[in-house]
Amino acid sequence: MDRRTALSAGAGLLCAARQALSMPSTPPHVVFLNPGEPVERGKGPQWRMTARFMADAARTFGMQLEVLFAERDHLLMLRQAESVAQRRNPPDYVVIVNEKLAAPQMLEMFTDTPVKVLLIHNDLTPEQRRLVGNEREGFRQWIGTATTDEVRTEYRLMEELCRQLGDHEPRVIGITGDRGTPVSMERAQGVSNFLAHTGRGEILQLAFGDWSEADAEVKASVLLSRYPQANILWAANDSMALGAMRAVKARGARVLVGGTGAWPDALTSMAEAGLAASVGSHFFIGAWAMVLLHDYHHGVDFARQGGPAQKLDYMYVVNRDNARQYDQAVYKRDEALDFSVYSKVRHPKAGGYDFKLAPLVRKR
Repeated sequence: MDRRTALSAGAGLLCAARQALSMPSTPPHVVFLNPGEPVERGKGPQWRMTARFMADAARTFGMQLEVLFAERDHLLMLRQAESVAQRRNPPDYVVIVNEKLAAPQMLEMFTDTPVKVLLIHNDLTPEQRRLVGNEREGFRQWIGTATTDEVRTEYRLMEELCRQLGDHEPRVIGITGDRGTPVSMERAQGVSNFLAHTGRGEILQLAFGDWSEADAEVKASVLLSRYPQANILWAANDSMALGAMRAVKARGARVLVGGTGAWPDALTSMAEAGLAASVGSHFFIGAWAMVLLHDYHHGVDFARQGGPAQKLDYMYVVNRDNARQYDQAVYKRDEALDFSVYSKVRHPKAGGYDFKLAPLVRKR
């Protein structure tokens, strides 16, 4: 982009934002079809945390948020979607997740409604996109997608674990999620990419799990018995990492264990010399969705800033050295996080959305 084009784009964004701020608007109603559980059942707080920070963002922007939990039951999630689509007074927006590859069915349900749909966290697979098309094409109500760069996320985790390993050759075993969740394979790909890039180490085995501590403890015990030479064990969420950590301690194995999520229990484990690292902040994807919807509702279309499919890179690597700092910045901060700083309506500027958390964590 040349200087004249960049200046023109910036001026256009500023004009749109000023116009948006002056527009009278009723608070938009957003329904989040949350695939997770409202209480802890051994699979971690990912979806409860996602809803929590979405609610914080909704308060920031004066939006109405309604959360429907599907209890890890994709059939219940589909029934909830159908019920929302059939409401006499439907919401302005629905946020969905491609849990168990169910997103195309939900998109179909909202085809003949005024509801606009934003997909988060689990993107459509390439095969699904081949069949249904992309955002704003086959399903006109599907205005966009916001996902984390999961490949890059797990690349960073493996980079940190190998840094801690030092000069030893990485011998890696892993536990990812179920095969029906796209991020399971994306996170595994990130691990493979790092080892391929460095040309060091090997993946001894990758096991599929159900995202729970109990299942991961059993699988990790089997893997550690099968591969006594392993020195790194990674898991696709912190619940599985904590379960694997118990198996490592039970065997007295010298294995670095890393997780995904940077959840409170993982930070506690790091403080107690348990987990070596976790890469996290996935749960902010819901808050970022609210930022995008707020701006879209007020006339600043996020598609003009990076396209309708937003692949966001904002993950933060947490280890034993910075775990307390991260805990204070994210979980124990005195004041609520001001999500308005990420809005292009509130703070117009050219370029794509920047949702990185590093400045937030560093200033605490």
